[in-house]
Amino acid sequence: MNRKLKQLAAGAAIVALVAACGIQSRALRKTRHDHLARPGAAYSADVPPAVTFVTVTLGGFRGMISDLLWLRASRLQEERRHVELVQLSGWITKLEPHVPEVWSYHAWNLAYNISVMMSRPEDRWRWILNGIELLRDEGVPLNPRSAAIHRELGWIFQHKLGMDGDPGHAFYRAEWARQIAAYLGEGGTRPDADSLVASELESRFKMDVETMADIEANFGAIDWRVPMAQSLYWGWKGLACADGRERLPCRRMVYVSLMDMTRRHGRLVGDPLQEGWEFAATPDTAVIEPTLDFIEETMAEHTFNGVRYAYVGLLRDGMRIRAAEGRLAEARRIHARFAAFFAGKTSARIPAFEEALSADDAVFESLLASAGYN
Repeated sequence: MNRKLKQLAAGAAIVALVAACGIQSRALRKTRHDHLARPGAAYSADVPPAVTFVTVTLGGFRGMISDLLWLRASRLQEERRHVELVQLSGWITKLEPHVPEVWSYHAWNLAYNISVMMSRPEDRWRWILNGIELLRDEGVPLNPRSAAIHRELGWIFQHKLGMDGDPGHAFYRAEWARQIAAYLGEGGTRPDADSLVASELESRFKMDVETMADIEANFGAIDWRVPMAQSLYWGWKGLACADGRERLPCRRMVYVSLMDMTRRHGRLVGDPLQEGWEFAATPDTAVIEPTLDFIEETMAEHTFNGVRYAYVGLLRDGMRIRAAEGRLAEARRIHARFAAFFAGKTSARIPAFEEALSADDAVFESLLASAGYN
């Protein structure tokens, strides 16, 4: 009798465990629906042994274990226990290596949530670099046709290094320039395709010279040491494999990077390999016209009003930059683009060339609103 009772009790325990797993799976599905929109549509066949081992060994239990880990990760996230998330998220990437959102989630914790817990910029930089390397060295090779992972990688460069929101931005930019400068030519030029340096650049930074050459064929010579050149590179790589959903975000990453290079950080000043060098950069105005061309292509493909705002902003700045350089013919050609953009879209008077050079931002904003872009 005791033996039968024990068997019944064991059976009941198994049923309870299965039911609990079902409840947890339903909870996880909601978490995934909210935070992990969709699995990757394409992935690499070059899978590391560790991932293959986990996949084959765990078999059908892989999904259940992943469910449990995600529930734990969700709790750790709510409790802001980000350091503990690092190892846990590493396990999850091994269990779900072809879900782009898993990589984005983990890299975000490293580059954002954990980095800001550090007080010194050098400590923050270490965590930001960990986020970059996670996506670049692991996520992209496993998902080479995932536009989302390429874009997330580009975003860390564009936002954390390229923009001024983080108080350590100047330190990050300088550290990045010091790391990559040794693998580039003078002035941050790309190395020759058949050179040993090109091979080392691809091995260390996963940047292939062919893609760099393709970008320069469209936009002109690039100083590849500046952070926005990196977001340009990864946005361009993402665009090459982007479907309808990802095309606009990748295109925006490309033109936002170029616009910043035009206005602020296009070319480094000084040699980052020299002792005591601090980050300094100048605008690279040579990319104005090809960037306008690219934004025009983007407007033809997408109706998002933000693209139009970016275009008019660069037209405004481009006219003024070319005029300040004494290149009045080119400044007038940019004004002609400006006039053509608004022609037939508004009853408001379009400022003449001389007026546009001195007009304040309110004039351009009013024009956009009158054309229905608000």
